[in-house]
Formats: sequence, structure tokens, C-alpha cells
Amino acid sequence: MRDYLLADDLSGALDAAAAFQQQGRRVLIVWSLASWGTAPPDAFVAYTTETRNAPPASAAATVAAFIAHAGASGGRLCFKKIDSTLRGPIAAELRAVFEAMPNVRLLFAPANPAVGRTVRRGELQVHGVPVAATDFARDPQSPILQSDLRVLLGDLPRDHVLIPDTETEADLTAAVSAIAVTGLPWLPVGSGALARAVANQGRTWASNQAPVPRAVSSGPRLFICGSAHPLNRTQADALRHQRGVASCEIRMADLAGTVKTAVAILNQSGALSLVVAPLRIDSGVALRAIAQVSAEVIALAKVTRLFVTGGESAFALCRTLEVSALELLTSIEPGVVLARAEGWAETLLMAVKPGGFGDADTWIRVWDHFAVT
Repeated sequence: MRDYLLADDLSGALDAAAAFQQQGRRVLIVWSLASWGTAPPDAFVAYTTETRNAPPASAAATVAAFIAHAGASGGRLCFKKIDSTLRGPIAAELRAVFEAMPNVRLLFAPANPAVGRTVRRGELQVHGVPVAATDFARDPQSPILQSDLRVLLGDLPRDHVLIPDTETEADLTAAVSAIAVTGLPWLPVGSGALARAVANQGRTWASNQAPVPRAVSSGPRLFICGSAHPLNRTQADALRHQRGVASCEIRMADLAGTVKTAVAILNQSGALSLVVAPLRIDSGVALRAIAQVSAEVIALAKVTRLFVTGGESAFALCRTLEVSALELLTSIEPGVVLARAEGWAETLLMAVKPGGFGDADTWIRVWDHFAVT
């Protein structure tokens, strides 16, 4: 039986999967049924449905179809990753889970205390403020309009959903311990912080070993800012000031020129940050431009180490490069993981960070990690 988790975007899949990799599991992140079918039988699989911004009915159908497929091949769903600020069609996806697993109890704990996201009396708060009263309420693709978790879940059976107060990492551990001893079938649903609490309990794995890392030749390092979150500009600026890494904007009106400039900088200095100009453009247009430019630069400059902020951008780039899966290698820091791209013609190490994670020095720490990897 193969253990797996479901996530609604790539950065979330990596974040949650890192908890199981840290316990000695071999972990693959996949996004196609073909890759699921060819994954080694001893691997823990993190499957991303990429439904964060999908309509609720479509997201539910995708989740239901994959659970059915995985179950038919002996898969066991061990974790459902959701966004710690409640973005995405969460209620619709969990309804699909219930229909597939009608006897399961949900431990619903979206909190991530390390970044100020906590649950108190059933309300999700960000640094003590109800999430619907924060900037997340103005998210252009998935605005958060509800802080009350019971209201968010709608008509899901209340006697099958446990929503614990989780203001600390210890609260998450205690919640996992409390439901585990009941002996009832249960499924943890929440953030990467909850995944760490679950993995630390030793609930989901058989004895196996993580892969021995293969050496990767030195080569250019490319940092890609694929998130509109303003923190990433701060992080890119810190990398430029403290490590001397040049920055190049992706010019929407001149993508070919952007590629030429970026490759020239990489050939000369071996490092570059690519960022999207702060213009009001369609997110789909920006995403395609990021993937197109980045893929061309990676190929032409023979990049060996890649860092991407934003799960959607990382996923779009993997699809453009025809990467079939990511084999997780290590966690650089909470929320930032390093993986090896599978199926890419060249050896490529890829680190991914959700857009709003980290502090001003996160990009610097990734740079320093690349220097010794």
C-alpha cells in the first residue's frame, strides 16, 4: 500500500511532503497519473491537483477522481494539505473527500503558528487579526471573506470534523495525539505545520530509506520571483545588496530581449534574480511569460540550481521544462524545500518557496545553501 498526500498547489505539496522526508522517507512530488503509476512502490507520494484557483465543482471532481484512482491501485490518503490562509475551494474539496471516505473524521487545523497563523475558538487569525480582515481579503484570485472555520466548511457533517484551538506547535502535536488514540479512522487536513506534527507521530510510514543524494555539477544559479507578494522584492533586494546578485526584470513587451540580457548576465557572473515588473497585467499572461522566459534562460545558460517563489510559477515552469516529478532532497527552512527535477534533460536542483513565506534574508539563506550543495 502506497501512502500519499493531496495538495492543491506545488509549493504546498513540497512543504507538507518535507515533513515526511525528514522522517527518512523517500518522497516524490507528482502531478500526473503517469508519474503516480511509475513512482517506486516504497516512495511516499505527494500529489498536487493544482486546484487552488479552480472553480469549486471542478476542484471537487479532480480530487474525487484522483482518490478513486489511487484507491484502485492501493493508495492510502494520509494527509490533505490546504492553504494556511484558507485560499482555494476548501469546502468543495473536503466534500469530495467525505464522499470517497464517508467514515473518516477530519482533524481540520489550517494553523501555521511559526508565521503567525493560528486558530482560536474556531476562527483563523493572522497575527491576532481575523484572516478576513487582513490583506488576504484582497487576494486578486482567491479573496478570503470568512474567518470562521465552521461557516467556511458549510454543510460538512459537524460530528465528523474536529477544529482544535491551535496557537502553538505544541497545540498541533496535542491535537494529533488526541485524535490518534481514539482508534477511529481520521484524516489530518491543514498546513505544513500540521504535516510535521503528523509525521513526528510516526503514523504513516513503513521502514524505508531516503535516497542518497547524487552530486550535481556546479553551474549558474537562477532566482525567480514568480509571486506578487511584496516580500519577495524585499528578499531579492537583500540578495543583491548582501551577495551581489544582479536583478533583471521580465519585460512583457520584450521577452526575447529579457532572455538575451539574462543569459548574458548569467554567463558573466553565474547568478541572477529574475523578477516581474510591477505592472497591472493579467495573472495568466504573467505566469506564461515567467515560465517561457525562465525555461529559455535555464536551457541557454545551463542553469544547475534554481529557486522559484510561488507555487503556480514553479508548477508552470516544471510543465514548460517537461519535468515529470520532483524528488525531495531536504528542507532548507520551514516552507522552503530543495528537490531534484526528474525527466529534465540536464541535472537541475530546484528550491521552491510559497510567495508570502520567510523574512528579508530567506533568499540569502537559499543562496548560501546552494553554495554548499
